[in-house]
Amino acid sequence: MLLAVCAGSADGWSYFGLGHSFVANMTGNTVLVGLAVFQVNGDVVHPLISLVCYAGGVALATFLIRRVPEGAIWSRKVSAVLLFEGILMAGAAGEWFAMHGQAFSTRTSPVPPNLDPLLGVVALAIGIQSGLMLRLKVPGIVTTYITGTSTNLASGLVRLTTRRTRLPRQEKVEFEARLLLQAGILAAYLFSAILTGWLFRYHPSGVGGLSASSLLAVAIYGLVRG
Repeated sequence: MLLAVCAGSADGWSYFGLGHSFVANMTGNTVLVGLAVFQVNGDVVHPLISLVCYAGGVALATFLIRRVPEGAIWSRKVSAVLLFEGILMAGAAGEWFAMHGQAFSTRTSPVPPNLDPLLGVVALAIGIQSGLMLRLKVPGIVTTYITGTSTNLASGLVRLTTRRTRLPRQEKVEFEARLLLQAGILAAYLFSAILTGWLFRYHPSGVGGLSASSLLAVAIYGLVRG
C-alpha cells in the first residue's frame, strides 16, 4: 500500500508539475502522444520522455533482480533495488524543493527551469518499481497503475458472490484476503492523489516528499527485516 501511495503521488506530481504527463500510467501517456499528433500545440515530448524512461526503469529492475526467483518471498536484493529507487526519488524531490526555494527567494521573475530531466528521473524510478512488482508476481496486485488492480477486484467480487459455496474454506479465506488487499491498494492510490492535490495547493515545494518518503520507508523496512 505504501508503494501505491508512492506511485499515485508521483503520477499527480508529474501531471500537475512536470509537464502534464504521467510516470506510472503508460496508457494515459500513449493516448496523450496520439492526441498530440493532430493538435496545433500538441505536447509529444513529455509523454514520450515518460514512456521511454519508464521502460528503461522496468528493464533496469529486471536486470538487477534477474537472479531472484519469480514469485519468491521479498528478498534483500529487491529491497536494495527499492532503496536505489528511493534515492532517485528523494533526489528528484530535493531538486524540486530547491527549485521552489529559489523561485520564492528571488525578487525578479525567475527563468522557468527545465523540468524534463526531473520528469525522466521520476519515470525511471516508477519503472523500477513496476519491474520489481512484476517479478514478485503478487496475485492480482499492481502498485504503480491501478487499472489491473481494479479489474481484478471487480472480477473477484463477482466470483466471490456467485461461487461462494464452491470455494473450499481455505481458498475462500485467501481469496477474500486478496480482495481486501486490492481494495486497500486502490484506496491508498486515491488517498495519495488527494494528498498530492492538497500539497500542490498549500505546500507545493513538498510535493515530491510524499513519494520519496513512502518509498524509502518500504525499502528500509525490507532491508532491516531481511
